[in-house]
Amino acid sequence: MNSLSMKVLMNNAWKIAHNGVKRFGGKATDYIAEAMKIAWKLYKELKAKKGGRIAAIAPWFVRKTFGHESMVQQIAGSTYNVLKETEKAFYIEAVAHEGGIDIVNKFWAPKSVCI
Repeated sequence: MNSLSMKVLMNNAWKIAHNGVKRFGGKATDYIAEAMKIAWKLYKELKAKKGGRIAAIAPWFVRKTFGHESMVQQIAGSTYNVLKETEKAFYIEAVAHEGGIDIVNKFWAPKSVCI
C-alpha cells in the first residue's frame, strides 16, 4: 500500500469518526479504532469492485492526462485491469460500461497517483 492510499484511508477514517461525534457525542478519538475498521473495509470493497489492484486514480492526474472533465468521470466509473507493471508505474486498462458499450482506455499511471 502506497502513502497516498494510507493518506486516503486515514482521512476517511477520521471523517467516519467525526460523523460518530456528530451522531453520538464524545470525541473523535473514542471512535477512531472502529472508524479505521470501517474505512479499511470500504477500501477493500472498492478495490474488489474496481478489479482488485487499484481502487482509484487521482482525478488531477486523469484530468492532466486526458484533458477533459468527462474523462475523469468515465475513468472514475471504470474497472481497472493492470496489464503491465514497472517499479514505479502501472499500465492500466480502464473499462467503462456505458449504454451497453464497453469503452476502453489504456494508459500508464505512476503508482504514486493510484490508490
